Amino acid sequence: MGYGSFPYQVTYLIHLAAVVVGFGSSFVYPLLAARSKNLPPREAYAVSHTALGISPYLTTYPIYTAGATGVLLVILSDQAIAFSSTWISIAFLVFFLGVLVSVFLHTPNLKAMDALQEKLLDAPPGDAPPEVAELEERGQKAAMYGGLLHLFWLVLMVDMVWKPGTTSNF
Repeated sequence: MGYGSFPYQVTYLIHLAAVVVGFGSSFVYPLLAARSKNLPPREAYAVSHTALGISPYLTTYPIYTAGATGVLLVILSDQAIAFSSTWISIAFLVFFLGVLVSVFLHTPNLKAMDALQEKLLDAPPGDAPPEVAELEERGQKAAMYGGLLHLFWLVLMVDMVWKPGTTSNF
């Protein structure tokens, strides 16, 4: 097979499409969150709950697909790209750090925010319940985790374009 073969090119196409869909969609959620702050509570919850519900299909699964097809590209390249290359090692490290942050920090925090928002829908008007403060604190964490994940994305893109440690750009 090798680099440039039909199976390689198809895998590369799937890899690029998964990157565009997965990482591209991740930039929509912060905008939805910012816009929904000005909505009534029920509408804001509907927006955030829907975004959380579709994120596995628009973001998580395509990003996992991008990682898996990246590994396949190395395998299909018939040694034109080596797992021992610096840029591949950097990509693995950054990708897995991103997955860990997403799975163990960001997603659980977003799910807790969703539950808090739902609970606040039934709160009587008047004094702010303690959940409001927790929701604001979790919102700051969500922004931090999301920003970190976007930074990882930028590092991955720089790594893929400039391929540190190699003299050729495929």
